[in-house]
Amino acid sequence: MTSKKQYFLSVLFVAFISLFCSSSCEASYLNVSRIVKVGLTKLGCPQTFTIEPSTGYIEIFDRSKNHAVYSGKAEKASLSLLKDGKMKLSIDDRKTLYFANNELLFSAVGRMPINLKIRGGSSKIQTYRGSISLAPERGGLLAVNHVDMEDYLKSVVPCEIWVRAPEAAQEAQTIAARTYAVRHINRHPNPRYQICDTVHCQVYTGIVRETPLAAKAVRKTEGQILSFSKAPANTVYHSNCGGYLISSKAAWSGSEIPYLVGHFDGTPGEDSFCSYGNRFKKSQPTGRLPKPEAGLKAKPLPWNARKLEHKNYGHRVGMCQDGAIGMALIGYSARQILAFYYPGTRLETLNYAGPQIDSEEIEPVKEPVVLASARIQPVQTAQLLPLEGPINPTQISALKRQSTPSETRKSNILNTLKEISTVRAGNTASGVRKMFWTPAEPGLSKNRGVF
Repeated sequence: MTSKKQYFLSVLFVAFISLFCSSSCEASYLNVSRIVKVGLTKLGCPQTFTIEPSTGYIEIFDRSKNHAVYSGKAEKASLSLLKDGKMKLSIDDRKTLYFANNELLFSAVGRMPINLKIRGGSSKIQTYRGSISLAPERGGLLAVNHVDMEDYLKSVVPCEIWVRAPEAAQEAQTIAARTYAVRHINRHPNPRYQICDTVHCQVYTGIVRETPLAAKAVRKTEGQILSFSKAPANTVYHSNCGGYLISSKAAWSGSEIPYLVGHFDGTPGEDSFCSYGNRFKKSQPTGRLPKPEAGLKAKPLPWNARKLEHKNYGHRVGMCQDGAIGMALIGYSARQILAFYYPGTRLETLNYAGPQIDSEEIEPVKEPVVLASARIQPVQTAQLLPLEGPINPTQISALKRQSTPSETRKSNILNTLKEISTVRAGNTASGVRKMFWTPAEPGLSKNRGVF
């Protein structure tokens, strides 16, 4: 009797563990951090970097020693690599402030929006959101941008697709780019950064390429990615497919991928979507645009088909960007564009962007459809501050300057900086958190309406 009881309990335990693992592991890809570490490899590895905070106040954090090296006023900070491998830090060209041989994090402090201007050696100044870390690497200093995923996309989208593309095309590009970043989040073996700023991952240039249209697309699609078989889809994309997409197997061999198939980039009897998009980009007449088809489906060609209608640009697999522009011109939505170029994928929302709703609760739409998990829109309240970016927990006192007499504003800022420099990392007893270089980390800010 005892052995039977033990066997029964063991079976129940195994079943419980299996159920728990399946439910928790299936959606693990939705638990990515909101902060992404981008290696600024295009800046190279110069011997010296200068960093300028947009607010005039900066905090420099030594992660190995877990304390702030400097918190205070600064027009610029300079970090130089010495011959012995150590780094020399100075503020505003004053005498040397600090020596270190490990990574230092630089963060602007003050009222949003904030950014950091960075110059490596004699190169041009670049401007980035978030924080920047510097450390010795390959005989010089390598910069890494610790930035909110959504802010990262505000730069990637206009770098990757035509900046004046219609809204639906920009939204589709945003979701594809976000999915690509999540799928390849640890593409680089370098432990200091996850993805790079070149075409090897996705082109990222910081604030300089941001546009209002791209920023709007990022806000509208916050956290949305495509998945297939309980994993982020491989949302590769290219400029122009030449009228016919080809399968991933035809392009790169390997196994066939169900959602990366070859098919005509359009509807029977009409010009290809990418021909319309390309003409529109060149300010040429598009001619009569066909009406959108509610039942549009991608009709796969044999896996090794390599048909061409006109000259192509790119590998021809996945989303054709000119085709997405053409579809948007005709009247297709971002969901329909994604369904056409990645058929059978599912639209889901990363956990950092808000609660999920089961797809069964969503009113069905006509094909083509990307199965969707919608998110609950944040409720706006009178208490939300009218900010343009995520609240940095160490900046709350500084934000109160808006309702503070001008003669006391300077003292409030200095008091905040003094408090930051004396509180140990992780100690929130006094209401601030020292390690604030992840300003949008979930849980640190209750203001969900700031994007």
